[in-house]
Amino acid sequence: MNISYASDFHKVLKIVDGDTVYVDFNDNGFYEQDEKVRINGIDTFETKPNDMLIWQMQRFELSQDEALGLGYYGKEFAKKVLLNKSVRAEYTAEEKFDKNNRRLMSIYYDCNRQGKCKSYEKEVLKAWLATVYTKSNIAEDLKPYENIDQIKAYAKKSHKLNLVVLNKKNSKYHKTSCEYGWQSINNELLEIDKAINFEKASCCFED
Repeated sequence: MNISYASDFHKVLKIVDGDTVYVDFNDNGFYEQDEKVRINGIDTFETKPNDMLIWQMQRFELSQDEALGLGYYGKEFAKKVLLNKSVRAEYTAEEKFDKNNRRLMSIYYDCNRQGKCKSYEKEVLKAWLATVYTKSNIAEDLKPYENIDQIKAYAKKSHKLNLVVLNKKNSKYHKTSCEYGWQSINNELLEIDKAINFEKASCCFED
């Protein structure tokens, strides 16, 4: 696939989480594996239990629900400012790809006629939904926008979300503490108030 990057604008087709998106570089309306972008310089919180989530919980002294809540907020932030929007994606890392073969790039959006854009990395840090990836070549530039104390304070709000895990294959939702809810690879965090069109999983909820 012939992909052009410099100063080109392309639509964001899918949000994986707060720091990973698919950008439609070939402008065909479909997201493809080689269009997966890992945004350079930041780490947002995970949206499912894994080793990285455990590390985040330990580092910031968070419960699982608090860490997942920050992951949910981060993904929703990315949806709000990037999804279906035309953005400029530029290689800014020393390496063009990470260990998972995702493109390491910076994302710029809401550009005005003079070409001045918002930096997604800076904006998500200012929203207290990400930390600086210290091994990044742009970590020093981003560090002033990071606020760990505010991140921890924001995490306390996550309890109000009352998150559940939706199995999109069978349209049933589980509590976040339920191991069965995470077994499907096709799952998604969801606020319970937004799950009214789905069925409760009997293993989690009594009739």
